[in-house]
Amino acid sequence: MSDLSLGGLATGMDTDSIIKQLVQLEQRPIYNYQQEISELEQTKGAWRDVNSRLDKLENRITDLKLSATYNSRTANSSNEDVVTATASNSSDEATYSVTVKSTAKAQRLAGSKLDDSETAIKDLTGFTGIAAENNIQINGTEITISENDTLRDISNNINDADAGVKASIVDNHLVLETNDTGTENELVVNDSIVDSNGVLKGLGIIELDVDSNEVLANEVQTASNAEIDINGITGITSSNNTFSEAVEGVTFNINPDAVANDGTDTAFSSVSVAKDTGKATKAVQAFVDQYNSAMSFLDGKTDYDEETEKSAVLQGDSTAMRLQMRLRELVTSKVKDSGDYNTLTSVGIEIDRDGVMSFDSSKFTEVLENSPEEVMSIFNAESDSDGYEGMAVRMDSYLDQLMQSNTGLIPRRLDFYDTRIDGLNDDIEDVQRKVEMTRQRYVDQFSAMEEAISEMQSQQSWMMSQLQSMGGSTATSMM
Repeated sequence: MSDLSLGGLATGMDTDSIIKQLVQLEQRPIYNYQQEISELEQTKGAWRDVNSRLDKLENRITDLKLSATYNSRTANSSNEDVVTATASNSSDEATYSVTVKSTAKAQRLAGSKLDDSETAIKDLTGFTGIAAENNIQINGTEITISENDTLRDISNNINDADAGVKASIVDNHLVLETNDTGTENELVVNDSIVDSNGVLKGLGIIELDVDSNEVLANEVQTASNAEIDINGITGITSSNNTFSEAVEGVTFNINPDAVANDGTDTAFSSVSVAKDTGKATKAVQAFVDQYNSAMSFLDGKTDYDEETEKSAVLQGDSTAMRLQMRLRELVTSKVKDSGDYNTLTSVGIEIDRDGVMSFDSSKFTEVLENSPEEVMSIFNAESDSDGYEGMAVRMDSYLDQLMQSNTGLIPRRLDFYDTRIDGLNDDIEDVQRKVEMTRQRYVDQFSAMEEAISEMQSQQSWMMSQLQSMGGSTATSMM
């Protein structure tokens, strides 16, 4: 039977409305499934947010597990215009008097002034009879210069060759400067710089010394090494302005402009290497802040509002409650049984009765300066080497159990929600198919009923017409 609805033409009934109401009854399971999906999405979103906050907490925990966080050193210079310094965790606490006698310089060569930088060299004075192609070598790298190249082309070719020098043009002079400072990197004619066809000689980069009758580079700045004295120890040199081997664990960086390299001037600075308690303090404060953020979020998601009588999305969730209890236990329990510092409270980290963590940085700094090893062990002690585990080690292990991909509690829970939501969506599709079949059945049934009644009404009209016709004929015959 075709999908035809007569809309109550025969019966006077609103069959479309009746079918719609009947179909709505059939759709009730869909509304229930959609409501369940909405609740699952909210719960899933809450756990995703919990996972995000715990992931940030684990990052803060990682810093507390590192020995470098507590053993950090800082190096301060009395005159940073002369020297700055950095210190590794292994460096000794000491003061170093640094005198800078000379700084490292790059070698700089300059050619003769040409008429302009855009004329082909074959057309310039001094290049008569130049070959079509000419080769030069800089630090073993071969560079081809043609007779049609301009000064600009030559400069570009040298830079493109990446031969350890920078080329530039200053007032139509070609200038070459070594990339690296120090005498070991200077260009020496017929060694690290070779001019087979006399192009560099024509440009004035190299020239004949009339006194020695040797071809030499035309230097406008000589390559030089840096030289410093440290605590009276003289003759400490470097090809650059960084000294990383003079004092173990300390690197001194000399300002290239600290002194003039003419041997007539020196510059002085005092460098002090000391414990850097600020790094550990900052790391602990970051942990405290993230811990409070995570716990506050969990409080909000497990809360029950008595005034509105509404429960938060994770209210009554046993996993969420156990998570909160375990985190509090990890930061309040004793780390070890002996020693003056065996709890977080002993180093300035307190938990109030509402579960909010606070940090006394002054107390922590004082304890860290006096007993750095004990403070460090409270956070990063390992059972294999220390016989007990520090708070950061314990919490990191617990958070890993919660968040590890595929096997962690939270990822598995999120997977469960995804699976359940997918299943409910499949159920909705099944119900929708059944509802559509039911709707079609109602349409067919009502259409059949309308057609039947319409046919009956048509037959009744015909019969009434016949009766009336018969009545009229009888009356006529009696007249």
